[in-house]
Amino acid sequence: MHNELEQAAPLYLHIAKDLRERIEAGEFPLDTLLPPEPVLCQQYQCGRVTLRTAVEMLAQRGYLTKKQGRGTLVTTPAWLADNTLPIGFSEKMAQAGLAHHTQVLRCESISPSVKQAEKLGLGATDAVICLERLRFVEQQPALYEITLLPAERFTQLDRHHVEQNGLYHTLAHDFNLLSMQAQDDYLPCIAPPQVATLLKLDPQQPCIEISRLATSHGIPFELTLSYTNTEHYPLSFRYLRG
Repeated sequence: MHNELEQAAPLYLHIAKDLRERIEAGEFPLDTLLPPEPVLCQQYQCGRVTLRTAVEMLAQRGYLTKKQGRGTLVTTPAWLADNTLPIGFSEKMAQAGLAHHTQVLRCESISPSVKQAEKLGLGATDAVICLERLRFVEQQPALYEITLLPAERFTQLDRHHVEQNGLYHTLAHDFNLLSMQAQDDYLPCIAPPQVATLLKLDPQQPCIEISRLATSHGIPFELTLSYTNTEHYPLSFRYLRG
């Protein structure tokens, strides 16, 4: 029934869906122009009105911007551009009005544990990129993170881009990863000794452990384990839309 309903949808919806998939596949990278209207109309066997309706749908969602005299530009989608939807550390700190920066401690290819590979949907011999970061808020160590990413998918990950721009911004602009869903699980704990030292925690001082599994179109791409120094890392955020 679901497929039948999709097939019965107006042509502009199919075109919008296909254009978005082509953008996210990297066929039309960020900050480049879509092919001219006549080319796209020929590809989709449609009229200009139908195509423009599809383009307008994607423009409303932040994927496209009409540039007078130039054409249609592929742009950053709303979830990355809107700081009222705090997905990553940088967005959360910006929303809270806090000065912050990130230090990348390690970025290298390693073999994941069996459990980690299973969560990321990887095979027994697949490698992951291990991204270890220490986050500072108002010059104080506030968050330690260790992130695993499938190595085959993100081979050219640039640690300096991550350090300067944040992980999700880097994945969007360098790998066209423009859609995501994530689940965060919070658990009170005692940080491992090495982490406690980095966060300047007393040996038995409680902290919050945050585990995140993120997917794009149902495919896992990120597994992150974080520890917070709650004296410096805020745990209350506003989520707004509209």
